[in-house]
Amino acid sequence: MNPVFPSILSTNFFNLEDKLSAFAANGIDFIHLDIMDGHFVDQISFGPSLARAVSERFRFGLDAHLMVGNPEKAAAHFIQAGVDWISFHAETATDIGGLLRRIRADGCRAGLVLNPDTPLERLRPYLADLDYVLLMSVFPGYGGQSFIPATLDRVSVLKKELAAQGSSALLQVDGGIHPGNAARLKEAGADLFVIGTALFNAGDIADTIKEFENQLHWSRS
Repeated sequence: MNPVFPSILSTNFFNLEDKLSAFAANGIDFIHLDIMDGHFVDQISFGPSLARAVSERFRFGLDAHLMVGNPEKAAAHFIQAGVDWISFHAETATDIGGLLRRIRADGCRAGLVLNPDTPLERLRPYLADLDYVLLMSVFPGYGGQSFIPATLDRVSVLKKELAAQGSSALLQVDGGIHPGNAARLKEAGADLFVIGTALFNAGDIADTIKEFENQLHWSRS
């Protein structure tokens, strides 16, 4: 699986199909969907209809990150729309363990998201129900923010915790990732990298994807 997960939050939607076609032609396996409802974060992005349209047109896996006030309700709609992975914020869900188990029971991989100021200890009761963890390296809601350097230590600590607990959960990072910090995140223990602005503003998507893959020591062969 290619560890580069483009986030379409940063796209000009008039050019979305062209961008997705370029990702498909250059070895991308998953597209990251930042779902915002104007409650948990200020912005509003898009809903299940866009997820369904991408699923019907392309063969990507879809990774839905629910930045919403009621993830218990939203998750069902995105499962019906055909997404493959769903993550939600520990800061919003009222029954974290129950929602993780419901997502997995419906055939999706389940992830839990932590904001930069949320203690890693929030994860510990749920490690058995997690397929992946998403650590935010910016505060959610806006694309184009600068990477928070303290994320490197959080990634390292969490990776060691997952190993100590015998968890196979993957570690995903989202926010301000560019070729200059991607390798350090991988060295700290990150497995998956959500990338928005650095890809969508790239002059040459193919070259930029290759640059990330080289930094992450990932090969398609």
